[in-house]
Amino acid sequence: MDADCSRPHPFARRARNASAAAALLAISLTAASCAQAPPANAKSVGEIPAPAGYARPAPAEGSFGAYLAALPLKPDKSIKDWRGGSIGHFDVLAVIDKPMLYQQDLEQCADWCMRHWADFHAAKGDAALKRLSLFKYDGSPDRFASSGKDFKEFLRLAMAFSNSHSIKKGAQKVDPADLRPGDMIVQNETGGIGHVSMVLAKAEKPGAEPVFLIGFSFMPAQEFHIERAGASQGEAGWFTLAGFQAWLKQNLDVGEPVLRRFPEG
Repeated sequence: MDADCSRPHPFARRARNASAAAALLAISLTAASCAQAPPANAKSVGEIPAPAGYARPAPAEGSFGAYLAALPLKPDKSIKDWRGGSIGHFDVLAVIDKPMLYQQDLEQCADWCMRHWADFHAAKGDAALKRLSLFKYDGSPDRFASSGKDFKEFLRLAMAFSNSHSIKKGAQKVDPADLRPGDMIVQNETGGIGHVSMVLAKAEKPGAEPVFLIGFSFMPAQEFHIERAGASQGEAGWFTLAGFQAWLKQNLDVGEPVLRRFPEG
């Protein structure tokens, strides 16, 4: 049974503009760490059990959803930042066991979503990698094949020069009824500070709203974790879409959430 890691949340006040959001990031918290094992000792995203009565649709073979389902989980819920320090103020369901690529404050929320998409292409081989496209700051395509960079440098530059604004502008809009693993929940009103979360899994139950595993990274650059839904926000740690939107409004109000999907090459 997943332990209850109840604690004050780091974003208990709303950030209605960039300066307020920056102020929130400076708040020092004294919440205790929660380092228990993932639910049911799951070893991958796909092994996290759906709530009782729900079923997880099987992702298509070779799809981005299948890639995300296979992502390994750390054996505990500890989040490390890019310097190796501990992040202890989230209500963590699980942490993705994927080492950070860069020794700098770079891999934050939008960056990790781009990294998952890029790593998915790299894992499929050279032909898929040639189709990889991320975003320039204005949302226009940034194509790996024409960049003249190796994979790691291409990804580093994409992270450095694009953000949540870029994903909001350049990625495909998604109908809420079609929300699926790999889709993103994007907030950015100003072009500056915003936030991006990613859907990692979906579960369905007849007559009920679907529920989702939703994760993100944050500032400072840190490992990507799956946030645990509260009892009013979903079922057994999984969020409904409305529940996660309410969570964002309460804890990280940096813009109206919109749904986006990486376009296929």
